Formats: sequence, structure tokens, C-alpha cells
Amino acid sequence: MILDMTPILNGSATKIPFRYEYTPGEAIAEDIVFPAPVTVSGEVANMAGYMKLTLSTDFSYDTECARCLAPIHKEMHLTVERDVAGEKTLEEEDNDDYLIFGQDGLDLDEPAEELLFVNIPMRHLCREDCLGLCPGCGKDLNEGPCSCAKKKTDPRLAILGQLLQKDPDTESNDISLTEGGATNGSTEE
Repeated sequence: MILDMTPILNGSATKIPFRYEYTPGEAIAEDIVFPAPVTVSGEVANMAGYMKLTLSTDFSYDTECARCLAPIHKEMHLTVERDVAGEKTLEEEDNDDYLIFGQDGLDLDEPAEELLFVNIPMRHLCREDCLGLCPGCGKDLNEGPCSCAKKKTDPRLAILGQLLQKDPDTESNDISLTEGGATNGSTEE
């Protein structure tokens, strides 16, 4: 939405309130679905030549748990304040601290989308202690344990497991050298 800044610029108003619905783009996150448009509201206020935007968003979204894939529904309320300046009032330098408006007015979709993008988490969990899915059988471990073997050995390391097994014919502390005649680490004869 483009907000007409003329009432503040010609002095007929000190505040311009706004309220509209905004449909976020797919750039927010590919695994998030917005069941309804985002409600954007706020105002632009002129305080002795200094303009400030106060923008609030109310929305809900659906996604899934990053560990167990359970559906998640979240509701959020976000607010941001930004300084506003006309494109002719700032010098040519790059100024990210200000929202800049031109002759058409102030684009409110840009700060609304930025607010969503920065504040919606990248990973969602159904609960903090979510156990996730079993990598072997895919069972939801939050519902109980699965029947898979608990300890699986990497087949590449299976030969090392044989070293840990004791052979009943040899003692575990007996070390002997064939040349030199030392037994049990002793150098005496």
C-alpha cells in the first residue's frame, strides 16, 4: 500500500493513520502458510519536521515441527518504529536508517514484509522437548519408543568392536614380545 504523505507535507495534519490487509510473498519462508492476510495498522506522525512511522502487524500462520513434522499454528503481533524522510531531504549517501518516500507516497508493504521476515523463526518446534522421528522406522518418538534396535553400529567401524570383545583363551593383561623376551612390559630377564 502506498500512503499519501500530502496531508503532513502541506501542514493540514500531524498524523496519518492507516489500516489495511497485506498478503505476504513467498520470500518470507517456503514452509509457512498464511491462512488469512496480515493486518497492518499504524500511523505516520509529524513531530516538528521529524516524521516517524509506527507499524503493527497481526497475523497467524501454519507450519510444521522441524523434528516430528506435527502441524503448528502460531499467532503473532509485531510492532516496529522507523524514521521517515522524503527523497529530496536526504543527501545522495546510502541511508538505511530512514524509510524514504517519493512523490507517490510511502510504500508500507516494504517495512511490513521486513518485519515478518526478521521476526518469524526459521525453525519451529511443536514443543521444546520434541523427540522427533526415529531415523530408522519414522515413528513419532513423542508418542512412545519404537521397536528399532537402540544401538546400531556403523558397518565401517564393526571391525573395531571385535577388539573390545574378550577372548576367553587369552588374559587381558598378558602382553608379550617375541623378540627381546620381555613379558608384561618388563625389561628384566
